[in-house]
Amino acid sequence: MVLRNPCLGWEKLEDVYYRSRELCSLSWPTDGEYKYTLSTTLVAIEAERSVQIYHYTGRLLTRISLDNLPGPVISYEFDAQDEESLVIVMPNCLRKYHSWAPLQFQDFFLPEDVEDTIWDYRNRVAILQESQDIYHFNGLSINLLCRNNEKFTLLTKGHWHCNEDLIVLLDVNHVLHLNIAEGSLKEALPGERWHIVIVSPRGFVCLYNSKTNALRIYKNPERTLLETSLDKFPNDIEWCGDDTVACSFEGEEIKLYGPNLSYVAFWYPDDIMTLKTEIDGLKLISKEKIYFISKVQECTANTFLIGSTESSAILLDSMNLLSTQAPRAVENLKIINLDQAVSECLSAALEEFEPLWQKKLLSAASFGKSSLVGQSFDANYFVRNCDMLRVLNTLKELGIFLTARQFEHMTLDGIITRLIMSHDFYECIKICLYLKQQEKIPRVFKTWANTKIMMSPEIEDEELFQSIKNLAAKQSMNLPMARIGETAFFEGRFNLARKLILLEPLPEIELPLLLELDDNELALKEGKRWGISRITLSILLELQRKLTVAQFSKILILIMQENELFSYYARDDERFLYDYYRQTDNFLDLARLTWKQGRRSKIEEQYIPQVEELYSKVLNNALIKDDKELLTRQSELYKFQESLASQHQKDFLHLNMDETIAQMVALKLDKPLVAFLKKFQVSEKKFYHIKCRTLAQEQRFNDLYKFAREKKSPIGYYAFYRQVFKQNHKKEAAVYIEMISGLPYEKILKMYLKCNAYSDAIQLATKEKDIQGLKSIYKIIPANEPQLKSLITENMNKI
Repeated sequence: MVLRNPCLGWEKLEDVYYRSRELCSLSWPTDGEYKYTLSTTLVAIEAERSVQIYHYTGRLLTRISLDNLPGPVISYEFDAQDEESLVIVMPNCLRKYHSWAPLQFQDFFLPEDVEDTIWDYRNRVAILQESQDIYHFNGLSINLLCRNNEKFTLLTKGHWHCNEDLIVLLDVNHVLHLNIAEGSLKEALPGERWHIVIVSPRGFVCLYNSKTNALRIYKNPERTLLETSLDKFPNDIEWCGDDTVACSFEGEEIKLYGPNLSYVAFWYPDDIMTLKTEIDGLKLISKEKIYFISKVQECTANTFLIGSTESSAILLDSMNLLSTQAPRAVENLKIINLDQAVSECLSAALEEFEPLWQKKLLSAASFGKSSLVGQSFDANYFVRNCDMLRVLNTLKELGIFLTARQFEHMTLDGIITRLIMSHDFYECIKICLYLKQQEKIPRVFKTWANTKIMMSPEIEDEELFQSIKNLAAKQSMNLPMARIGETAFFEGRFNLARKLILLEPLPEIELPLLLELDDNELALKEGKRWGISRITLSILLELQRKLTVAQFSKILILIMQENELFSYYARDDERFLYDYYRQTDNFLDLARLTWKQGRRSKIEEQYIPQVEELYSKVLNNALIKDDKELLTRQSELYKFQESLASQHQKDFLHLNMDETIAQMVALKLDKPLVAFLKKFQVSEKKFYHIKCRTLAQEQRFNDLYKFAREKKSPIGYYAFYRQVFKQNHKKEAAVYIEMISGLPYEKILKMYLKCNAYSDAIQLATKEKDIQGLKSIYKIIPANEPQLKSLITENMNKI
């Protein structure tokens, strides 16, 4: 097959080439009177009392009946700021369709205090009928942007236009600009009359006067970029990209106007039906085909212009010579900038629609890249361009004709949204894989599954579940199964919802949804299975909030009986624990809780019978024997304390055993104390510690010394020294040092010095013949005790 050079048919406007290329033939209605509106990827046609949405190649996506609308249709257009949803404009509201199948929409009404109706609407701006006040739709609501208050009068719907930032109004005597972001209205061209205005995406303004055929272009009203006169009245005016104006004449001719009154013309065999500005060109629909007019990029011109001596053109020629004149082809590479040639061939490949030219340019780039020395060319750039071409060609097979620049402007997320709306899920995943954007796949999978659930009422839950589950198993990333289950729930498929949610890989998402399904037991079982305490506890707290005490306790009994997580969390909630322990027949913990309440109220003796009764119901528990013994011991302690209190008119109640002994020591109740020690079998060591501490605290040091000398202390004498020293009675503490056995000399010496017992310290150091120790003592002896210093000197001389 002989390929036609792409430059044939190019037209030069000043120093830039333009070309018109056929995108596809039409396969949807074109005969008769129809209204059209285009987006970058779709066509909406009003026919047979419906608005029909098509891909360019004729694939019908949906049909919207006009008879089912709540009001007459003023206009309709694709919302370019929201992934090309369709907006149908009615007198008091906008209906925005955001899903083709199932057909889903949302209505947005004028504010309630507005009595006027919508007169015209375009690009999210509405002008009212009577007041000509201007309102702006921000995607969530319709809000007042500017009150007219007789500031301007628009005679026809052609007397205003806007892009996303600027509204241009053609008043009877002035041209006004309204900044959408600021809401500021100002006169741009006072005293001038124009009849048609078109604003480009980048804010260039084209004005046309139908009486004089004058055409003016500017961005800043104070500086005209182009002013010319047309030969005749145009059928339509649109921007070609964002810097060239296109006019259609007599239904078959398109002229592009440049500076210096120059223009280029393109002719078409069929009548032109409508025009659509794109970010990098102009689309037009004739009765038979769709065409795209665009600027020829420099890389493409360098490569394809006949007679071009640019590096990319020579590289392409060399690749063609490779099979017949290989030496010459290789020699050509030595005279060009090979790096630039490869880059331009790759960029030119992205600009071409014809697959054969794409392949030839990629082959030339590959040939040149293989001849580059070292790592001077980024191989990833080559791969990215190849991947992008695969994506653009995949989209073209679906009837979506995009240039690389349009794709970049839409972003991958925008492309995915468009493909999802047309249910092209498989192609979505292919594109994500081509571009190595696997993280986008979960969104596609979720929408596919949700759509399948909503659109398949005749399929049983189990069949749907297996279909979704099997496809999910083929994916290597986490999928939002819980969100899909949520859709099933809203569709009334509760069993399917439950099964899908259980496939969710993230417990933070799975478990709250199970709670929303009121699958309380299942949610708790799943939380327990995950083994994450904070999540399990969160579920328990939510269940406690929404269930009665009896219901909640039942769930705890059935699922959490061997898990004390909630009991530990609610350890201070005695009211809950009391009900829970009773319902679960947990007599042991109930007894302990009862005892805790008794101790806090300081009437433990009144709770003992209840606790004993509860313990009697506990069987086969080794801990109970010890608890019962302690309970009996506590009961006997209360009786003994009551007897002491009545005999000695002192308060012994609610003291523990150690405190009771200490109290008797303090009151010198020797006989009752002997009886107490015998009755409760208090060990001699324990008694000595308590009496030693008590006498020291009472500062009864003589009694303490007598007690220490009664017999050999079972706890030694260091305890006596420590307790007295803690009371800061150093002299009294020192008398016990010589009674302590088993301590090294250094520690005993240190203890004497801490007690300021310098004489004893000198005697000990002399006995040990510790001259260094004596010198240390000498240094710390107060100046008012010279006799001790003399003693040290004398003892050192003897040693």
